[in-house]
Amino acid sequence: MQWIGGDSGQPRRPAFVRVGHKAVLIDLNALYPNAPHYDGEYQPDGLQIRSIHLGVLTEWGRDEWGAWYGKVTYTISAKDRQEKVTHWVPGWALRPAEPPARPR
Repeated sequence: MQWIGGDSGQPRRPAFVRVGHKAVLIDLNALYPNAPHYDGEYQPDGLQIRSIHLGVLTEWGRDEWGAWYGKVTYTISAKDRQEKVTHWVPGWALRPAEPPARPR
């Protein structure tokens, strides 16, 4: 019998799912933690990374082991500039921007 792969030929769910444009909160402090025993100095004009940012989720994707990542666009600020960033963010660092509506 011919080998058919590690999934035994079972159907798989799609690896990428488009979701339109959903508002999400991204915890950049969790996504980019300081190194242990960090002793840097405060830079008031630096990137505003130690906070939660509002972003737009457009797609979910899975890595080869099944973990979910969201394709998110958000803006990072620094003194006189703002930069729009789009990248894949682990699902654990994302939350819906608005709570789901409660049934009545």
